[in-house]
Amino acid sequence: MAATNVIELTAVTRDLAIQELVNTHRWKDYGISPEQLLAAIEEREATAQTIVAQDLAIPHASVAWDGDFRVILGRSRKGVQYGVAGGVVKLVVLLVTGKNQAVRHLQVLATLAELLMAAEFRKTLIEANGPAKILRILQERVGLSQKSKPGKTELAPLSITLTQQAVQLAIALQVQAILLAVDRASSVPWDILAEWQGKLLLVSTQGADGPRPDFPNLHAFEVPHAGLSRIDRANLGMLLAASTGLLSDDTDVVCVTGPSGQRLDCIAVIRPADKFHAIFQGNVERGTARIPPAVVLRVLSLAIELAAEGREGKPVGTMFVIGDSRQVAKRIQQLVLNPFHGYSRRLRNVLDPGLAETVKEYASLDGAFIVAADGTMLSAGTYLIPETSSDQLAGGLGARHQAAASITARTKAMAIIISQSTGKVTIFQDGGSVLALEKASLTRW
Repeated sequence: MAATNVIELTAVTRDLAIQELVNTHRWKDYGISPEQLLAAIEEREATAQTIVAQDLAIPHASVAWDGDFRVILGRSRKGVQYGVAGGVVKLVVLLVTGKNQAVRHLQVLATLAELLMAAEFRKTLIEANGPAKILRILQERVGLSQKSKPGKTELAPLSITLTQQAVQLAIALQVQAILLAVDRASSVPWDILAEWQGKLLLVSTQGADGPRPDFPNLHAFEVPHAGLSRIDRANLGMLLAASTGLLSDDTDVVCVTGPSGQRLDCIAVIRPADKFHAIFQGNVERGTARIPPAVVLRVLSLAIELAAEGREGKPVGTMFVIGDSRQVAKRIQQLVLNPFHGYSRRLRNVLDPGLAETVKEYASLDGAFIVAADGTMLSAGTYLIPETSSDQLAGGLGARHQAAASITARTKAMAIIISQSTGKVTIFQDGGSVLALEKASLTRW
């Protein structure tokens, strides 16, 4: 059976929809008991809801199976009532993996969430004409079929002129890449960029809103950066590229950014910070266990979302401490009963998109989130016992940032902090700030 299937759902309730998705395959032919599969799905559903967006749910389970993974996407035009307080969803995506594929399970789950993150892309799937069309759209989105050429989009003259200048600058300065940080991929002047033969980095919030040309050296990243300043969009893009080894820290990058999806208005020539690589490479001399880039970027995305959205209309300040769990455990104290205690590790991994709402809810607690290097949420509402203070922090930074400097100076952990007063997101490592991302409302740039 294919790794991914698409069906039209006729069920109108969660239980019946999941049953319908399970019934799509002859699981017994692959040594899987349908009854055990349903029980595993219900166990996960009982622990925490799997709604990850307004119209999307991703139920998932691991079963005794030697295979890799199976994904079954169900589309309902009428909608499925997904629990008492869960609301109505129109896309239900079932993921099944083998029990010995724990890492693979989280990787596929995170990929599915990222693929279906853009609301407009989900709308395209919901309105598509039949399962075959939905499957083609998905294949095009992940590059498994030939993409059509982008349609002619009305672009602002300033965007076109700036992109032309960016290409000329990149060629003249012999930079290592051109980076575009926009809201929508459809706002990119692709024809002009065809003159550039080097690396092209696209950082967008809604990259799936239209087809992209098949540039040989195009690398796309989708993150919630709409609330950041222009320069910080570029910095975040370079951090993402550094996470996959696409950039070095000895050559410039031409960055083109703008404040909205349909306009580019800023060119900057920036050299990636050497600290960006340190975030992902670890310290060989000290024996630091490297934190997977996916974990860092997932926590960073959650922090950016919390900084932009707050919680129930109020700003939120919190901290995530990631990695070196044994040493961190010696320097913390629980302020409240740990809400993550007692749950299986596979149910409390930050890469699980269903955990996002839980994390955002607990963000209002005093104290920090403690996260293992593999992404497992170890605790929330945790007090970091102060050991040292730093006189190198910028003025105005308070106890939370001092605690981050202290814990990262004494351990091999990384800390990501959200400032409640400003919404600034700061990454700390080795006792100092590595990257600070400001909200666009705090600066013109």
